[in-house]
Amino acid sequence: MKTLKRILKYTSIVLILLTIIMVILVRRDTIKIYGGLTTKVDHLALTPPSKDYYIINANILSAVGDTFYAGQQLQVKDGLISSIDSSQVDHDITIIDAQGKYLIPGLIDSHVHLFKSENDLLLYIANGVTQIREMIGSPEHLKWKKEISQGRLGPDMYVTTPRLGSFGTMEGWFMSYTQKFDNINTAAQAKQYVRDMTKKGYDGVKIYSHLNKESYEAISEEIIHHDMDMVGHIPWFSSWDDILSSNQNEIAHVEEVMNAFRREFGDIGGKSEEFFDYIIQRTSEIAPQLIEKDIAVTTTVWLAESFYKQKMNLDSVLRFVQLEYENPGISEWNEMIPVGIGWLPHVNRYGVPEGLSTEEAAGHIAFFKTYSDACTLVLTELHKAGVNILAGTDANLPPTVPGFSLHDELISMQLAGMSPAEVLAAATAKPADWLGINAGTLEAGKKANMVLLDRNPLEDISNTKKINSVFLNGRILEKEDLDAILFAVKAANDKSRKVEIEEFL
Repeated sequence: MKTLKRILKYTSIVLILLTIIMVILVRRDTIKIYGGLTTKVDHLALTPPSKDYYIINANILSAVGDTFYAGQQLQVKDGLISSIDSSQVDHDITIIDAQGKYLIPGLIDSHVHLFKSENDLLLYIANGVTQIREMIGSPEHLKWKKEISQGRLGPDMYVTTPRLGSFGTMEGWFMSYTQKFDNINTAAQAKQYVRDMTKKGYDGVKIYSHLNKESYEAISEEIIHHDMDMVGHIPWFSSWDDILSSNQNEIAHVEEVMNAFRREFGDIGGKSEEFFDYIIQRTSEIAPQLIEKDIAVTTTVWLAESFYKQKMNLDSVLRFVQLEYENPGISEWNEMIPVGIGWLPHVNRYGVPEGLSTEEAAGHIAFFKTYSDACTLVLTELHKAGVNILAGTDANLPPTVPGFSLHDELISMQLAGMSPAEVLAAATAKPADWLGINAGTLEAGKKANMVLLDRNPLEDISNTKKINSVFLNGRILEKEDLDAILFAVKAANDKSRKVEIEEFL
């Protein structure tokens, strides 16, 4: 009997130890797949000092954003634009000769996901992105936001709460642990959540597709008492009338608008032209109400366009993007976790599902061709109708590389029918106005977050890629500084990489 008890005792101890080890390993892997174990770059070594300076002989974007004024001098003092004119300059402070170059406001990406990928903050700066909107926030992001406000090198940050859904107890725990959801099921929980998140310093409440109608309406009622926005998805359980009568002031994807129309339309298999006609009709009905309610729509259309491309030829997509700068923890993911955000072929979430017949696979691909085209059509129609459009990427979802992908997004927006000036406004002045920040245009008194380009973006929006220098919080980052940032991030990624990606470079 004593022997049996001893066996049971030690068996229990072993099981407990194995459970603890398993929890530690799972926890570690969860951190890894969101980029948290990738080598961190020493950002202090890459941070130049703040200073006052002049930019002379510049082509400066007008406040309206539709032309450049040549031969201008711009003075920056204490991180703000103090003057713009063509007068003499004080040669006792730093002078930057921008002869033949084009000065624009810093770019704003209105939909990103940092997860735990801290080096992304540097990637944004290297790509001229001086403000981001983090759309699945965390205490870690609030910490980074505070550090940047105190001088750390990185884009200014707007941070939403974690995404909100309505799940049962066990599913809610699982979704919280693996996918960073907060679980809300009642009006009382929803209102208390808004109050709690306000105190913690979040800028907006992130609505997600799974949120029930009761909680959605309670958040809408409570949000007006706090200095917070109500942003995100169109919940599956809410109608257009619910959205338009709420206090939600942004829809986080053009794709969300398309999917709301798709739920109304029903099965789109083999009915692409009919669905496109339906989109045009419904957009004409919805757009005036979005304008009246001042509800902005963020794009993320390049990502949606890539769904079809990734299914057709993932390798070519991975070769097109700057995969070497993507956090390898995220791109490599973990084969044991299904439907993740992995990028590489063995974990890619957007591939054709295994086990389909040839006919089924063809139907699946055809569906996503319609799906991708429908998202672009929605953007075209919303823009034509005058809805407030904000440029965003959904960065870190495959294949949107932080910083780089905003330039791809701007090109897709131009191809959807927006002029280069309109696209540029959607990535500068319009999101700055929505955010209520003192930036987004080049005017005296505005924050001197700016990008100097070698070519004119009003001729071709792809010229936003031709970055010469970035100016941020009184700092000057010239081409060699930006190249040093990219080199450091790539080196950190290579040091942490477990899967070789040479075939995609």
